[in-house]
Amino acid sequence: MALEQVLLLPVIGNKFFYLTLSTSKKLVLNLIKSKDSFYSFSSKSFKLKKENTSVLSKKNWDKINLIDTNNDFLLLPSKLPDFLKNIDIDKTIGINSKSIKKVEKVNNIGLSFFYSENSLTKKANNINHIGKIILNELLKNKLKSKELYVLTIHNKIFICLVENNKLLFYNQFEFKGLNYIKYIILLFDEYKLDRNKTTINLLNESLNEEELKKFFSNIYLYKKSIFEIIDEYYG
Repeated sequence: MALEQVLLLPVIGNKFFYLTLSTSKKLVLNLIKSKDSFYSFSSKSFKLKKENTSVLSKKNWDKINLIDTNNDFLLLPSKLPDFLKNIDIDKTIGINSKSIKKVEKVNNIGLSFFYSENSLTKKANNINHIGKIILNELLKNKLKSKELYVLTIHNKIFICLVENNKLLFYNQFEFKGLNYIKYIILLFDEYKLDRNKTTINLLNESLNEEELKKFFSNIYLYKKSIFEIIDEYYG
């Protein structure tokens, strides 16, 4: 599933809301969006705690940043090949006609995502897709070898394959139990990655490393957690 193929493989899944408090001196609220739940987390333990919408009015926030994790997104090269220029690619993921489209750029990649307007989005100062934030961090890494990056949030897995600060693959999938491993195995097979040599970087500690080690040898925690990456992205 190369970059051109990812855009044709939308996956419909849950939406999550997560809340983080920025390390900035200003009162900044970072929310990872989901359907109808909010979770706060400790910057030290990264344990999630369910909140309700009253958190929006508990403090006089200087800024509210909304991070969307939905699967209504497309990844495209900034310069489209000729065969795609006359195609309405948005229709390939069956977007609601009332959805709002936002286009973000990372290096030479355009990430388009779609969201519905509500009272929360109206209050947000910034709305970004989690894919943009992940790629913004990982594409800075100028490693010559292919490296895999994996994040899980509840029952959704986010997978990114990078080589020499170029994106080879990004997608996100629903999973149950340990069946997230099949997505990683399929990616290894498709890109002919060596299970004994290719590094898998975990962006949080929610996966069972012992189970992963039954299939892969090089598994490490990335130097930053997804929560630290989010905080740094918004400053």
